[in-house]
Amino acid sequence: MNVSICVPAHNEAANIRRLLTALLEQETRVARLVEVVIVASGCTDDTAALARLVGRGRPGVHVHVQERREGKVAAINAYLKVRDPRADVTVVCSADLDLARDVVEKLVCHLRDHPEVGMVGGRPVPNNDASHLIGRMVRVLWELHHRVSLEVPKMGEIVAFRAPLVEYVSELSVVDEASIEDIVRAKGYRLGYVPDAMVTNHGPETLREYFEQRRRIARGHYWLQFAFGYEVATLDRSLLLRSAVDTARGEDRLGRAALAAAIGTEVAARAAGFWDARVVGGKHRTWQPLASTKSLGGSTEGAGGAARTGRLSARPGPGEADGRRHDA
Repeated sequence: MNVSICVPAHNEAANIRRLLTALLEQETRVARLVEVVIVASGCTDDTAALARLVGRGRPGVHVHVQERREGKVAAINAYLKVRDPRADVTVVCSADLDLARDVVEKLVCHLRDHPEVGMVGGRPVPNNDASHLIGRMVRVLWELHHRVSLEVPKMGEIVAFRAPLVEYVSELSVVDEASIEDIVRAKGYRLGYVPDAMVTNHGPETLREYFEQRRRIARGHYWLQFAFGYEVATLDRSLLLRSAVDTARGEDRLGRAALAAAIGTEVAARAAGFWDARVVGGKHRTWQPLASTKSLGGSTEGAGGAARTGRLSARPGPGEADGRRHDA
């Protein structure tokens, strides 16, 4: 299956080289990577330049620059306009991740083996310090999401969907994965979850940023429910309660305290997010980045060695031969 990858990125100079290297070094048999498109959205750092450096000599790596930051969904829509028409599968990947080498293959194989599934998500695992309360809150939150997704898939961080299903995402949304879920479900397809397709992310390190992140997400989910009638899995209270009980059973004393703190914070964040959705609605599409979530840590090798053993098809995409491709 031909795979096109979209990487929306805003000021990701610290992470983009590592992420692109991991994508180019994916070990695949079923998945055939035909392009990686980095959408550098309103960047004021070297994100675009570093992405071009990694892609030098690789005809399938393209950088599309948006001069003004308009939100992640707008970046995805910019990608959808120039996506390679050969693509059977689109992968949308956050720029601040570290990937196992078989993630793309596992996502694509799930779509191949389950024709009724239109979209799949991998499993994000945060690398926050679990010995501190906030770090443990982040970890138990994602463990809770994992348990929810085992029953009802909830997308996040990295997703793959059948390319023909999605041509445009409402730019009033601030929850891109959930909005794509809605599109896929509306076209009669199911969602899938691949728990062994693992990616590493980094959650907030302060309570203020943790609360702000949860508030933003709650606002987006409630807006999607109000505007389109679509409810993400984590708005199902009975499912959340069962998953929280299961999560608590596997935690030590600190973990249970962190879970209780995460639940309390979530209640407050959802109340604020509900109010935001009612008052602000879809008028606000961009957010101030949460600085601590960008500190994934580590980097790949020096600038000249980023491109090593990529799996991209060497066949040019449409428009490349005459220079009309969307590199900026």
